[in-house]
Amino acid sequence: MIVTYRYALILARTIVVLGMAPVVSPMALTASAEDATSEQNPRRRAEAFFSESVLPIFQQHCYECHSHAAGEVKGGLLLDSRSGWAQGGDSGSAIVPGKSDESLLIRAVRYEDLEMPPTGKLSAELIDRLQRWVNEGAIDPRESEPDVAEIGVDFQAARQHWAFQPPVRPEIPHVDQAPFNVPFNVIDAFVQKKLEQHSLEPSPLANRRTLIRRVTLDLIGLPPAPEEVRNFVEDQAVIDVAYTRVVDRLLKSPRYGERWAQHWLDVIRWAETVGFETNAERANAWPYRDWVIDSLNNDKPYDRFIFEQLAGDTVGQDAALGFLVAGPANLSSQVGRDEAAMRQSRQDELDEVIRTVSQSLFGLTIGCARCHSHKFDPISQRDYYAMQAIFAGLSYGDRRLRGDQNDRWVTQVPIVQRELAVLNSELQARREQHNLRPPLQEIQTETFSPVRADSVRMEIAAADDENASLYEFEVWSSAKDQRPARNVALASTGGIPSGSSFLLTNQSRHFDNLIDGTVDDRQAFPWEADKPGPAWIQIDLPAPETIDRVRWHAGMSTPADYEIKVRHAGSGEWLPVAHTRDRLPRVSDMRTASDVQLDGMSGEQVESLFTLITKIRKTQKELERWSSGPQVYAASFSEIPDKTWLLSRGDPMQPSEEAAPEIPAILKEKDSPKKIDHEVDRRLELARHLTRPGHPLTARVMVNRIWQHHFGNGIVETPSDFGKMGAKPSHPQLLDWLATEFVARGWSMKALHRLIVTSQTYQQSSFPRDHALEIDAESRLLWRSPPRRLD
Repeated sequence: MIVTYRYALILARTIVVLGMAPVVSPMALTASAEDATSEQNPRRRAEAFFSESVLPIFQQHCYECHSHAAGEVKGGLLLDSRSGWAQGGDSGSAIVPGKSDESLLIRAVRYEDLEMPPTGKLSAELIDRLQRWVNEGAIDPRESEPDVAEIGVDFQAARQHWAFQPPVRPEIPHVDQAPFNVPFNVIDAFVQKKLEQHSLEPSPLANRRTLIRRVTLDLIGLPPAPEEVRNFVEDQAVIDVAYTRVVDRLLKSPRYGERWAQHWLDVIRWAETVGFETNAERANAWPYRDWVIDSLNNDKPYDRFIFEQLAGDTVGQDAALGFLVAGPANLSSQVGRDEAAMRQSRQDELDEVIRTVSQSLFGLTIGCARCHSHKFDPISQRDYYAMQAIFAGLSYGDRRLRGDQNDRWVTQVPIVQRELAVLNSELQARREQHNLRPPLQEIQTETFSPVRADSVRMEIAAADDENASLYEFEVWSSAKDQRPARNVALASTGGIPSGSSFLLTNQSRHFDNLIDGTVDDRQAFPWEADKPGPAWIQIDLPAPETIDRVRWHAGMSTPADYEIKVRHAGSGEWLPVAHTRDRLPRVSDMRTASDVQLDGMSGEQVESLFTLITKIRKTQKELERWSSGPQVYAASFSEIPDKTWLLSRGDPMQPSEEAAPEIPAILKEKDSPKKIDHEVDRRLELARHLTRPGHPLTARVMVNRIWQHHFGNGIVETPSDFGKMGAKPSHPQLLDWLATEFVARGWSMKALHRLIVTSQTYQQSSFPRDHALEIDAESRLLWRSPPRRLD
């Protein structure tokens, strides 16, 4: 039976969804087959020897002075990459593969010419390992330009790929102007030359009714109004003058930004929901959408458009940072609490960022190098993690949206703070008046006289909001003599929990969780009752203990009304030791006053108290709103990013070596800095790199996207993949001329639109011709306006 790769993937996904045993993908099967023969593969054996026996020596004894992470690279020698030692340092080449006696590194560790490391000579065993490694060819699987085995392609040959060459402004070809009564622009010259090479001729111009419909739908996404069509058809001005007036009017329309923002948002996979199973709403995602619309309507230069989306926080454009978190992401509640699951989730988040940036701005599938070097393009796995390091400080979620509205909100904060202080003073006076104890805390300790007990029970009448819920319940023994107090309820020491119920939502919130000793909400799920109202939990101790306090940790809600009892070890009688009838309710308490009874207070007094508490709660929320300011769903950044590690096969539990933030090597400039410490400088450097005029991809990629939406296909039919597996440009010289012209015109997108839609090529009729169809059925050579479906 023949099973296609596509069918295998669909089958594997289906089985996972149905909860069946995991299936290995075809690619994973291939990798496993390769691994199976690794014992017979000398290259793999050599790589394994380096990773297991040589790399640890470098990391422990050399990286402090000879790595990108070093403050100052001693002697100019880098040992944290293959290209580093291959280039050598100030004293020349460090390693001569196959010849340890001629290798400066080996002589240095022997303390012959130099004495390295200076802190003390390596053991004979470690020196023998290094000598063996060099004598066997100094195989180093880390990044290296000429190493075909490392990235799967010849790096130097790959540099010759057209997309990695800076665009050079070509000469405009000399052709006879087509006999149409509209100006002939440079686009037409390139297209006409290509048509001549294939014995084709352009089509006549479309009629006026077709033209205004076409250009209006393209530029603003809406059909022209009947009176607009009539005015254009009846306009006595020559066609190019009347048509240019239409184009200028459409480019000034606010609908233009809305239409072309849609195209951009589709490229970066933006949505107002998180995706995946829950597809929960991102309520504050819309400011980024509006920022894109406004940027396009104001003809913000494309280089500035890129800069603000990568580093908008440096110029007060916080909404622009929605670009970096546009892709799907799991909510924290969907991620397992074990370390492996959380690391995997973090890698998935950063992977979405890399895919968004690389495909939209670079036009490259850098994300393919997450688990192994790219199979077709010169993008190594090291490049992938170097890119990831640029965004290591990034996090998803809402952030403050600075601007005029934020400034107005800031002025309201002190006003509401004063109002809240008055209300809190009144609440404190009420508490003292009625002899109420302070409100319960999120972590609450209830103390009582020592009692010898074998079981503890908490009977919860109500929680402050919805279902009763706790993360952990602790029972503490009394300290005696030299024996300290200890939590005697732990399951690990024999405690046995039980309860009235538990809720099953996403993860099991079983009462067993109550005594597992874990209270970190990143690592554990709380117990939660299956419904609002009364609930109970009980902890049977492994042996009678003298206890004097219990401590509970609030879960999804906080208990509001409860009584705690202990079972006397001698009589078996249940003794009440703590209750909440004399405590001031929490501000978060959502119960109605009629459901609350407090010692020494009448129903009217409780009603009045809850009226005050409700007012405080509303005022607190108002203060939180003013204090947090307007919000936007966009990237936030920590000043000190986590370290980024190159991961073996992309497994977050298998870090191999630290990765420094860098541009992919195939695109790197010779003067690129070796190390960028500060988080924001990493993004600024990336923005600078992308917007330099001679960048081989940035202008080409955007020009091609704009062309695509005017002609149905880009000059490159794979707009997000300019790599080896992407399509070749149909008109390479035209693409380069447009890219250089785009930059020369100040990266103006509206100028590029105007140039394209006023060309004869764009204004052609779309009617077919038999002869032309035989030569170019898909109209890629643009002998007519390619017919397109309306979206």
